[in-house]
Amino acid sequence: MLATKYPVSLYDVDIDIPHPRHDRTLAAHLGTASPYRCDLIFVNPDHWADTLLSAGISTARGRYVIGYWFWELENFPEDWRLAIDQVDEIMVSSAFVEQAMRRICNKPVTRVPLPLVPGTSDSSLQRHHFGLRDDDYVFFCSFDFNSTVARKNPQAVIDAFCKAFPRGDEKVSLLIKSSNGNRNTALLIQLLGAAARDARIQLRDDLLERHHLQSLHRCIDVYVSLHRCEGFGLGMAEAMCLGKAVVATGYSGNLEFMTPANSCLVDYRMIPVQRGQYPYADGQQWADPDPRHAAQHMRALYQDRALGNRLGAQAKRDMASNFSIEACMSVLTRRLRQIDDELQGTA
Repeated sequence: MLATKYPVSLYDVDIDIPHPRHDRTLAAHLGTASPYRCDLIFVNPDHWADTLLSAGISTARGRYVIGYWFWELENFPEDWRLAIDQVDEIMVSSAFVEQAMRRICNKPVTRVPLPLVPGTSDSSLQRHHFGLRDDDYVFFCSFDFNSTVARKNPQAVIDAFCKAFPRGDEKVSLLIKSSNGNRNTALLIQLLGAAARDARIQLRDDLLERHHLQSLHRCIDVYVSLHRCEGFGLGMAEAMCLGKAVVATGYSGNLEFMTPANSCLVDYRMIPVQRGQYPYADGQQWADPDPRHAAQHMRALYQDRALGNRLGAQAKRDMASNFSIEACMSVLTRRLRQIDDELQGTA
């Protein structure tokens, strides 16, 4: 919105999620007041009540409140209905989330794509800074332990890698980049044990500043995500923006931007979500991706570098066309102007 000079006032809400805290890009634009009649709040329903309180937003004072929400499963949690009652509209990033929202409410649901701009801040770190060999074909997987290991499913990536390159002498490597493992030590130790089966697999758990992460993405060849479900799939999308080939489960929010023409989609079967694997799991289902099919894709990309280059180039073109600031803002501003006209008509 700032890039297109749309009138906007920013308010920062801290919901205590661990992340690198040194990005002050928007600091000069932050304010303490909300001078406009429409509030667009990028906070999920589980933090909704605290956000309204800290931001001083009242849903009873004639303002138009929009929640921009993410969710990963097919059905929206019943426990979050209170948040639905406190918004006038819901915005989402994918058709997958849109369908989940429409199943539970009859309020306006608008799909507004996320603007994905390739980062210009690259710290210039090279492969050796990340423990990667220059002559390896590098597969990369990333996830946050706080998003649950069961959903992100890194074990399947390890299985697929080992199936794809069983001899052990292929010039390949797999880097699994996680964060917040220190808050989930038992699961981190378990994953370290799985990675230890092949010396070509490296697991690093830390929080990288944005410009270092940009460098890491530049250094890889293929991004792999064998997720069970995604509301959108930001890691995959960012890799595609950089022209990287992506191997990923052919299910859920990542289909907003992934097609057989720009990526390697992995077959799956649907299975029940087990209690304890994810919040609000009862009665839900998600994908169980096929590691063998993923391995076939990984092997094909390793053997045919031109294939990866073609997919990456097409991915980069598609992302630039469909997820540019201009493309996304045209959808958002059109809807906001409609809302403004409606509010003017009721004033």
